[in-house]
Amino acid sequence: MGTVTPGKPVLPGNGRGRFSSPLKLLAGLETAFIAIAAVAILGMCVYITLGIVLRTFVRMQIPDEVVIVGDLMIGALILPLAYVAADRGFIAVEVITDLLPKAAQVWLNVLAAIIGLCAVIPITYAGYLAMIHAIESGNYFFGILEVPEWPGRVAFFAGYALFFIRLTVLFLQDVWTAIGSGGGGNSNKTHDPSWEEAA
Repeated sequence: MGTVTPGKPVLPGNGRGRFSSPLKLLAGLETAFIAIAAVAILGMCVYITLGIVLRTFVRMQIPDEVVIVGDLMIGALILPLAYVAADRGFIAVEVITDLLPKAAQVWLNVLAAIIGLCAVIPITYAGYLAMIHAIESGNYFFGILEVPEWPGRVAFFAGYALFFIRLTVLFLQDVWTAIGSGGGGNSNKTHDPSWEEAA
């Protein structure tokens, strides 16, 4: 995957100075979230494998398997979103956009960020309401372990909140790149420069 061409404006000061610390913190949180997601995937694999082994050889069912695997799956799917967005790693079909002029491609990046924010904002808000309700009500899933609802709700909101912040940063960077380069900037950049700055 390509990188941002040196000298192309992304943020004032190229992410340095007053922008450096927040971007480093954001990148650090994204790294932590994807590490937690990896642990969730490992835990999910262990729990499912243990359930299969117990049912096959001991004729015993592991308690609350569906509930626990479901919560772990939320962490595995939602927490890495900001990391993937920072690396611009989403699947994209570029058959038509590659035929457009460079100036148009730069502004298409801005449009993509706007559409992404419009989709993520209501989901993040709904996740916030669900998290608050789960914490305040103390609800839990019916089962032997009586697993509380709030861990999964917190993971969902945290993942989308960080995703929203990263999309906002990408939007500002894309706008700055488009304006600062006169609309003819490098549209092939595939990851966020703050990632390099914080690495």
